This record gives sequence, structure tokens and C-alpha cells, in this order.
Amino acid sequence: MTALFRPLPFLPEARTEQAAGRRLRKLRRAAQEAREAFTAEGPVTALATCDLVTFPYPTLFAFSGAARTLAPYVMMLNRMQVVQYQEDGTERTLLFNPSDYERGHEAPFYKSLREKYGDFVTTKVMTRRHGTVQEHLQALGLRPEDVDYLAFDHLHAQDLRRWLGGDGQPAYFPRAKLLVQRAEWASVKNLHPLERVWYVEDGTNGVPEERVVLLEGDTWLGRGVALLSTPGHTLGNMSLAVATGQEVFVVSENAVATESYTPLQSLIPGVRAFAEQMGWEVVLNGNTRESSLEQYSSMIVEKVFAGPSQVEGGFVNIHPSSLLTSALVAPGLHPTLTLPPPGHGTIQPPSAARHAA
Repeated sequence: MTALFRPLPFLPEARTEQAAGRRLRKLRRAAQEAREAFTAEGPVTALATCDLVTFPYPTLFAFSGAARTLAPYVMMLNRMQVVQYQEDGTERTLLFNPSDYERGHEAPFYKSLREKYGDFVTTKVMTRRHGTVQEHLQALGLRPEDVDYLAFDHLHAQDLRRWLGGDGQPAYFPRAKLLVQRAEWASVKNLHPLERVWYVEDGTNGVPEERVVLLEGDTWLGRGVALLSTPGHTLGNMSLAVATGQEVFVVSENAVATESYTPLQSLIPGVRAFAEQMGWEVVLNGNTRESSLEQYSSMIVEKVFAGPSQVEGGFVNIHPSSLLTSALVAPGLHPTLTLPPPGHGTIQPPSAARHAA
């Protein structure tokens, strides 16, 4: 299987601007031009969204300190997207954010929660499991060998060894390759102390090099699907963009709620006032601060690329990969608007002939 990816147009040139303010202005224009070229080639074949797990996350980080509340945690729903599309005439299946959350809980931050609150509270009260990657694929009629690519917006709380093999473990996905930004792969292999708390120790150990495809920036995978380079939340952060013919979905971890991209529409206490005071157009998911300037600019790129929601035009069509949800343990921190999950067409088992491609 040989990947025939290409860069999205216009964005690479805008990224070369050194001054952050001018770069943002250029990126805003380039994102609109890139969107027009992207949608002109047509839609993906099918797209499905699968709920994985609801988990706690510090309120301080979720809205960069903007939300006024005594609740220490918000609750977020982690989701996976299954995308089927044509890559140079060949049918492909991509899993975006297929989190192995059973192992992801070994990230130091979540281990510390168990130590603080105990296993029962953290696994039964603060966490709700909706379905595993394996269960969702089976329900969609897909086998492990049907999957061509795995990709994550970033590698926080990810353990890849069960999926790709490593440390003597067999690979659950026998054919799939990991698509990851070179900067993200370098980070996870050489963690800084400020990053370490969010990553599973040894979560990438032993993953065969031939299973990893290192990306350099914005990557157009095939008809109707691209991975936008959106650094900020992590240095190698990226976001999924999917065209359906009617709209463009963007899935991102740079924010925890759709309203983070239109904070003046937010009814969460404190968020609108904070955005007005600071003059911010977007509110960051700020648990790591490798580059807040880049994260802000990345969110503008996502916002322009997605465009307005067809459900509610005052909001943009962005779907956080870990989505803020209502919960009794987080009063007042419910989303102002929750868009329907991204979906299009019907996921189908690939033809047997495609496996030879």
C-alpha cells in the first residue's frame, strides 16, 4: 500500500510568514482558498461517528480559565470517526481517534486521579464507557484488516501498541498505518517535563517503523478528506476535515466545545465576558502551552475551513474530538449548543480486491 498524499494548496505559503499577526491574517485568507479547492473535488464516500468514553478534564484547562464555576472538572465525550473515501481511485478506510481508552487511563494525569479519588469514583462515577473501537467496527461491519489508516489529532493518553504491535504484542490492525505529524512523533519520543503528564509511558514503544507515516503539515489524503496541521494544543496537533457535498466537518482537540469558536454566543458563565475583555475570537483548550499563538491561529484556520453550521448558522461546523457534555458533577458547564455528530452515507465493508492494493 503506497500513499499518494499531497499538500493542501495556499496554506504552506501562509505558514512561512514569520510575524505572528501577519501570519494569522494570511492563514485566514489561505484557509478559505484551500477550502474552495478541497470541496471542489467532491465528497467522501461515507463518514460515521462513534462514541467511546466520557471522562473528566480540568475546568481550568477547558476554557483557558474563562469559565466561572467551582466545579474542578468538566465531563467530555471522546469520539472516533470512521471515514471511507477514494485515494487515487482506490477505496480507503481511515479511523480518526481510535482511542484505546482502556490503556489510555495509564497516562500519569489519569493515574493520579485514581490515586486521589479511588477506582470506584474515577471508573464508575467520573467515567462512562460507551463502546470500544473493536465493538464499533464490528457494528459497522468492518474487520481489522479492512482498515488502511489510523490517525489521532495528537497522542495524549494514547497507547498504540495494541493496534499496531509493539513490545512483543501482535497488531490488532494487520494492515493499517499510522498517520502522524513528524513533530508529534518527535515529541512523544522525547517528552519535556511539561508534556509528560498527558502521555502514556512507553505507549509507542516497539511500534514498527514501517507502520508509521510521518506527515509534514497539511495533508490531503483523498477525495473529501484531509488532515489539517493545527499546532498549538501540541506541537504536532492536527485536525480532520471531511467534505460531504453539503458541508465540511472539522474535528479538533484545540477546543472542547463548538462555542469555543464563537465565544460571544456562549451561555457558559464567564466565557463571553472573558472573550470580550481579552478581545479573543476563539477560546483555547489550554492544558499544554507549547505555543498558544499557534493554537489560536490554528483555530482560526479550522473555523474558516469548516464554515457555518447548517444546523445553527451562528456557530461553526466544528466538532471537538473530546466534546463538552452535561453532567451533574459539573453544574453550569453544559454546552450552549451540541451539533449532531458528523455523518454521511453508509460505511460498507471494502471489497476483497481492495486488500491487495
